[in-house]
Amino acid sequence: MVFDRKYADAYDLLYQDKDYEKECDFIEELFRKYNCQPRTILDLGCGTGNHALILAKRGYKVTGIDRAVNMLGIARGKAEAADTCVEFIEGDVTNVILDKKFDAVVSMFAVMSYQVTNAAIAAVCKQAKDALVPGGMFVFDCWHGPGVFADKPTTRLKEADSINGKMIRFSEPEIDFINHIVKVNFTFWKIENDKISKTSELHLMRFFFPQEIKYYLEVAGFEKVELYPFLDLNRSLAERDWTMTVVGR
Repeated sequence: MVFDRKYADAYDLLYQDKDYEKECDFIEELFRKYNCQPRTILDLGCGTGNHALILAKRGYKVTGIDRAVNMLGIARGKAEAADTCVEFIEGDVTNVILDKKFDAVVSMFAVMSYQVTNAAIAAVCKQAKDALVPGGMFVFDCWHGPGVFADKPTTRLKEADSINGKMIRFSEPEIDFINHIVKVNFTFWKIENDKISKTSELHLMRFFFPQEIKYYLEVAGFEKVELYPFLDLNRSLAERDWTMTVVGR
């Protein structure tokens, strides 16, 4: 299990410096580039709802799906506090059953890289295709294989201050070159009111190569696939780009 209660509780604190507004600007820039004018958006792997809530505030009708119950609980709480309407559904992005179609599907912050098996990534691509109206578009980001090879992940320490203390996360990555996976061992220390608690999680992250990801989308039924560096439409994807943005039409 990843994103269990302790990690879910620390998630927004650890990523408080992530510019979700800028990422939503980028999503809308892609909509404009491809002449897509969505009213409804499906957010696969919505987590604590940071992209979904921003998009909803911008006027889109958003449905978010995630299998992490604790993350969804936080997302629902934030939506209620902000008086923002987003439908959050507990479900696995590989096989959730939906009774409606959407103008656009998004899946941000490397959700696709959590699909570590060939079957899982194929299932999500098919799920996105089936959820779209004709002419809809699928936007996601994922780890870019050449970038991972060129700039290998290293051990990292991240700290974040809270009202009553501090959260410390220690990341230890290990690359599995054969299976295109990075095994990331996370260890967390929560220091609050002079008390220290510790927890650990193992996250498996898949990295993809351009022709590989194009193949999965084409097999799922997408007719046009474009790749970009993350948050940048003004240049071509390069070897050292760690994250790529993928657009399927």
